Amino acid sequence: MSHSPQRRRLLSWIGAASLAPLAPAALRADDAGEATPPLTEGPFYPRLMPDDADADLTRVRGRAGVAAGQPLQVSGRVVDRRGRPLAGARMEIWQCDARGHYHHVGEPDRLLDANFQGFGAVVTDGDGRYAFRTIRPVPYPGRTPHIHFAVLEGGRRRLTSQMFVEGEPRNERDGLYRRLGPDARRVTMRLEDAGEGLRGALDIVLA
Repeated sequence: MSHSPQRRRLLSWIGAASLAPLAPAALRADDAGEATPPLTEGPFYPRLMPDDADADLTRVRGRAGVAAGQPLQVSGRVVDRRGRPLAGARMEIWQCDARGHYHHVGEPDRLLDANFQGFGAVVTDGDGRYAFRTIRPVPYPGRTPHIHFAVLEGGRRRLTSQMFVEGEPRNERDGLYRRLGPDARRVTMRLEDAGEGLRGALDIVLA
């Protein structure tokens, strides 16, 4: 079966991301065995799933444009408290676009970046790895930049939480982030230059 050039680029990128070393903010030795803290889903989980819900949130099927915002590669592993990978799990992420608006939740279309997918999902590989291409999260009133995520196994949601950005000055003014206390480090990514954009890593430990 042949793939479109866009699909081939995405498959190539996902393969490279799964082989690349994780950024320093991935699971650290002092976090071994500590479960990733859950956080609220919020009101912005899609009411209806988008037709396009793959690993690349920066493009929408059938559109030639690219999402506004700084490209970001997010990857990591999903493991249990003993470090064993969870293969075949569904990893979902969703976030606002560069304008601060969530998609698929009833916002007027005129407010949205039509080239931003808003929601993506992948299945973890044999090593529990996942990888997405999205944009660096942006703040909106009352919230520091973040990316929502959920892990499902066998159709059952195992964890719902949020990823944050290390060094973001708004973190300390965000009620949900502050409430985590020391556990905040387990959901905070350090972003690095990836040439064309940024990359970050977050390993997820399921209770």
